[in-house]
Amino acid sequence: MGTGGSALEKPEWEIAWSDCLSMGVPEMDEEHRQFIARVNELNKAIIECEDKASVGRRMKLMLVQAAEHFAHEEALLVRSKFPQAAAHRAKHAELTAQFDRVMKEFEETELSFVWALKGLSLKQRLVEHLLHEDMKYRDFMRAQEGPEQT
Repeated sequence: MGTGGSALEKPEWEIAWSDCLSMGVPEMDEEHRQFIARVNELNKAIIECEDKASVGRRMKLMLVQAAEHFAHEEALLVRSKFPQAAAHRAKHAELTAQFDRVMKEFEETELSFVWALKGLSLKQRLVEHLLHEDMKYRDFMRAQEGPEQT
């Protein structure tokens, strides 16, 4: 009930990995865990009012990892004959274009509240993609496996 260290151990803004985020594909789940860690690092940098360079480094790292993940994920979708693979690839291309715009806007402003919002926007788009688009693949794979009720 106190306001000691326990409140700082698990901040409200921190996203915790849970089974509901799992796609059931170990390599994808590990990459998604890394995303969540990068998102948490970015959130922390923004909340702690770190400087623009520090926030920018975290944003760029997140985008480099996103690009690598998107390529890996797209190959997996094709291999598994996911019927929405082309649409998913298009979502990745759209996200990448949005990321480029956000980074350009981030780099052009010196107002801390604006670049903080850009950082939050970036991480929000990645999290929404994970929660909505990537889960379509998870659901497809579960349907392929069929019911496993005993």
